[in-house]
Amino acid sequence: MKQLIKIVLTISVLIAIQLKAQTPISLESAYEKAFKNNLNLKSGQLRIDYQDKIKKSHAVIDPLNVSGEIGQFVSAYTDTKFSVNQTVRLPGFYNSQKQVLMEEWKNSILSLEVQKWQLKREIALIYNELNYQNEKEKLLLRADSIYTNYYKRAELRLKKGESNILEKTTAENYRSQAEIQLANLKKDREVSLYQFNFLINDETMYSNENVNFYEISEFNRDSNYVGNPVVLKQLEQQKSIELAKLKAEKSKLLPTFNIGYNNSSMYGTGADDKFYEKSARFHSGMIGVGIPLFNGAQKSLIEAQKINQLIAENNYEIGSKNLKNQYEMLFGAFEKLKSETDYYQSKGLKNAETIMKTANRLYDEGEINYLEWSILINQSLDIQNKLIDTQKMLNEKIIQLNNLTQQ
Repeated sequence: MKQLIKIVLTISVLIAIQLKAQTPISLESAYEKAFKNNLNLKSGQLRIDYQDKIKKSHAVIDPLNVSGEIGQFVSAYTDTKFSVNQTVRLPGFYNSQKQVLMEEWKNSILSLEVQKWQLKREIALIYNELNYQNEKEKLLLRADSIYTNYYKRAELRLKKGESNILEKTTAENYRSQAEIQLANLKKDREVSLYQFNFLINDETMYSNENVNFYEISEFNRDSNYVGNPVVLKQLEQQKSIELAKLKAEKSKLLPTFNIGYNNSSMYGTGADDKFYEKSARFHSGMIGVGIPLFNGAQKSLIEAQKINQLIAENNYEIGSKNLKNQYEMLFGAFEKLKSETDYYQSKGLKNAETIMKTANRLYDEGEINYLEWSILINQSLDIQNKLIDTQKMLNEKIIQLNNLTQQ
């Protein structure tokens, strides 16, 4: 148990050291590095490589059957016989198998594009989260400074007998709350940074650059939105795969052909009244056709595959409608959040500053008591906090909307 505790502490120290050494990175550069290093994308590329290799496996021909016999075939003498047999199928069978593998290879490429599409959204959302945490930290540091000064003044007033213990306790409580929120924010930021760097998967530890958190706030609605092309292409490809599989199942009803060659001896007197030594060899050929008469099971597989084809078509419709539904829901939320942020930026922040300045002046002049002052200060800070929270949600909706319309 002690050893486990030591290991956990060591890991915690290493994490803390790594977190201190962070290199700021832009969002676009984060995309580039993630596209090169992300583990999920590497798996996706390996899947493409795998599908590319097995494309050539469509022409799997049955093994060549070589056999030998020895015995009394046509007389009391011992003879030998060697046979070679090969079963082959019509070109339509192999072509249908090839098409299935080709469609699955194409799907692996499209799957990687979908993974990149999803990764880009994840990175953008975490990047926005880090920017949000920066803004939150600024506000909490400001609140901490206000409440620390308030606590010092309350402590001094208590010593002079100008106030009671309630004012000092209230001030101490506000300051402690700000400190706790800052500590929690620090932990949240550590988690966000590790999520961010996990997606990038680079040896260097990265953090977000100092950018304008309030910069991305516009989005123009597309009334003709039909879905994301990256996602729809893969759903369409699933339909192509199921169609190819249906053709492949049907091709199994095609006849097979068996071609053979025999080489044998015939020691003794032949039908032509000639005597043949054991060294004399006689040749013959054989051709046969395999007709799948008992094909009930295969026909059942064909009917089942037709259902899979219908499922793929239905999944395309579901996917397309889900994308449209997401788009409409996100845009509706965007419009509401845009109205809120516009209010806070045009009037709310000004009101917050006016409330704070007026409260401080009135408190200094003795026009209001500490309870009234704290209510007004908290109201001012709450307005600023709501702007930050609303802007974060607005940015998230814009990121998701841009992602849905990404080509």
